Amino acid sequence: MIEKLLGLGSGFTLTDLGFIAAITTVVVEVLKQCVSKKFPTQILTLIVSLLFSLGISIACYGIVLEAILIAILMGFISAYVSMKGFDSLKEIFNRYLTYNYDKN
Repeated sequence: MIEKLLGLGSGFTLTDLGFIAAITTVVVEVLKQCVSKKFPTQILTLIVSLLFSLGISIACYGIVLEAILIAILMGFISAYVSMKGFDSLKEIFNRYLTYNYDKN
């Protein structure tokens, strides 16, 4: 999809996106303990995600404009997944448990 959107052959896959999102989630949870409580967690997540995706892109492909553009896009997507993914999963799990208890 990204290749068709930008007209580029990137080499990034959904596996890479999932890896970046998982690492971002773990690092943000650790950094939340170190950073002031006044600093918004969503901004911290966005910064960490962009840094990871850009770092991986530069390490794998070098400084290439197309790879950097795709890495920025992947950074925003993985930040969104990191911010909303766990909460959504937890909500679905709680709904499932509530539904099964009401059924019995």
